[in-house]
Amino acid sequence: MQELPEEPLITTTSALAEFVTHLRARGRFAFDTEFVSEETFEPNLCLIQVATTERLAVIDPLEVRDLTVFWDAVNDPSLDVVMHAAGEDLRICKIKTGTVPRRIYDVQIAVGLLGPGYPLSLGNLTNQRLGISLAGGETRTDWRRRPLTPAQLRYALDDVRYLLEVADGIAAELESLGRTEWAEAEFTDFLGDIRDRNEEERWRRLPGLHGLNRRGLEVTRRLAEWRQADARRANRPLRSVLRDDLLVAIAKRQPTSRRDLEALRDFNRPHLISKAGEILDVISQAQAVSPESLPFASERHDEGPGVAMVVSLLSATLARCCGQARVAVGLVGGSSDLRDLIRWQVEGRPEDQTPSLAKGWRWEVCGQTLMDVLTGRRALRVVDPEADVPVALDPVDEK
Repeated sequence: MQELPEEPLITTTSALAEFVTHLRARGRFAFDTEFVSEETFEPNLCLIQVATTERLAVIDPLEVRDLTVFWDAVNDPSLDVVMHAAGEDLRICKIKTGTVPRRIYDVQIAVGLLGPGYPLSLGNLTNQRLGISLAGGETRTDWRRRPLTPAQLRYALDDVRYLLEVADGIAAELESLGRTEWAEAEFTDFLGDIRDRNEEERWRRLPGLHGLNRRGLEVTRRLAEWRQADARRANRPLRSVLRDDLLVAIAKRQPTSRRDLEALRDFNRPHLISKAGEILDVISQAQAVSPESLPFASERHDEGPGVAMVVSLLSATLARCCGQARVAVGLVGGSSDLRDLIRWQVEGRPEDQTPSLAKGWRWEVCGQTLMDVLTGRRALRVVDPEADVPVALDPVDEK
């Protein structure tokens, strides 16, 4: 294991261009970011850590304002990009470039196809795979402040220092088990979810919408759009403009005057009172929408009283299958996925609604067995109540 030299902060466009030339020549690199997101609408990107097999470097976005050449490398499908728990880093990439890479290698996802640990932190993963303990101590660092100390930079570089070596070990093990295609399918789905995420429909995930009529849903939708625009304009977090629960409470009450609006609990805050006129205008616009144009509530599936028990039985089956296959249950699916499978079976297995557990490698690992239990072709039997997975699966004699 070669210890790579740590390079100075990259703070100029010329140094960045030289480093990206190196990345392209190597054809493969690991990267991670440090950002602060608590106080702004969009994450405040503070550092980019990058590693190849030859070099370790930190790019300073507070000095190098134009990072186009780096993001072009990240999005270049001819380059192999290795990451860990890439969701937030790729969200930043999408914000900066309007897209996400077509291919990455996420070691957190990949290792979930080799054992029970998912999601594993980078520290635990590095310790398990390489026997190396990463130093802590900088978790509360304000990455916006300059200058950064050598200890802070070393801590940041630990996020990429061993990623390529970890990825190589995982990839070799996946290859030996014939699971390389499983990992590639997971990466593709993961990137697709980030790429296709519809922020305009985010309002439908607000808690408490089930108690609203269609007019209330329209008020919610418009208030959510107003809140997002205001937060973006002021570069503030959504919650600091208007909390989720208060937004839904306003949509439910639909006040028509400042007095009605300010009578709502927790609305008596100066920053909200100053926005009362805008909020009332939004409500008025929603109330002017014709009835036929109002949004419908999202489809809700009413479950019979036995569904929870069936989910519990299938959860035990899922754990058994994943244990035998050495795949992390958390990566395969959870209760909502099991409910989707049950619903699919009850509704006659419509081809256009195939659930994730009935597709691809998940069907191979557990889907067929889950369906056998669901349709009575296999039965659960308790074999050892003290075992991690205390059940066995037996075929049912159909005589």
